[in-house]
Amino acid sequence: MPTPDAVIDQIQELLEKRVNDFSDAMPAVQRQAYREVLILAKDLDTAKDGTIKPTLKNVRMIAKIRQRLNEVILDGKYYKELEKVVKTYEQITTLQNQYFTLMVGKFTVPVVLAEIQKQSIDITLESMGKEGMNAGVINRVRDILNKNVTTGGKIDDFVEEVRIYLNDTPDGDGALKKYSKQIVTDALNQYSAQYNQLISDDLGFKFYKYVGTLVEDSREFCVKIIEAKKGCMPLIHVSQFPELLNGLICGEQIHINKKSGLPSGLIKGTNVSNLIVNRGGWQCGHQFYGRPKSVVPKELWERFES
Repeated sequence: MPTPDAVIDQIQELLEKRVNDFSDAMPAVQRQAYREVLILAKDLDTAKDGTIKPTLKNVRMIAKIRQRLNEVILDGKYYKELEKVVKTYEQITTLQNQYFTLMVGKFTVPVVLAEIQKQSIDITLESMGKEGMNAGVINRVRDILNKNVTTGGKIDDFVEEVRIYLNDTPDGDGALKKYSKQIVTDALNQYSAQYNQLISDDLGFKFYKYVGTLVEDSREFCVKIIEAKKGCMPLIHVSQFPELLNGLICGEQIHINKKSGLPSGLIKGTNVSNLIVNRGGWQCGHQFYGRPKSVVPKELWERFES
């Protein structure tokens, strides 16, 4: 039988794998989308110097390219990858239930969690489906072409702008990979966090363990909390949430965003009630896991509950 921490590792590995697998499948789709734009761009009316003419044919081409990109991106392979994302919600649920069973034995899953799972899946499908993909990725290509048609842009400039937008470059991920990675990361991680918080609250847990892998662009907030586990803050008591939101971690002040009044990277509006779900902000892969008093060192819980 696995330990609770081993199950946490399984959840984190599952979350990271699903995000990485989906992201890794996107560059090939981006390249195909770009090739389709190149093919259709050959039919644009242009002057001898490469200027795109403001003709009816070119205006109609804007809609044609948008439609073709929908067909290329949202194909069978894409939906197969999306289906794996949807199945991950149930896998998270199973592992979270296993975690709490190992911690406390029998417990009752709040009825509301089934509805939260359903809504989370619906939002993911909406964001990653035709409407979401148009709004998040494809409409930008339409806008680029529209700008060049109406202002007399050069065909080579249009093609280059679309290439940089759609494809991965040394400066960053392509539009599809960037958009889908954000949606999948936030959707799965926030669902897992909601699940853990609701059950932890229901069971009266007051301590949490902050878990996750540090990467090159991890926010200072997450880095400092992870580092603090080895010293002054092995576990986090809920009474410490205000300090964290003020950027005070083990007596050290971290950078505060002047606009949000929160540690840099945290989502505007994050407070003690939603910190567990919002965690380090958008695309954060870290999680708070509730811990019962029975596994908390005596000297630690006495410090907060005396």
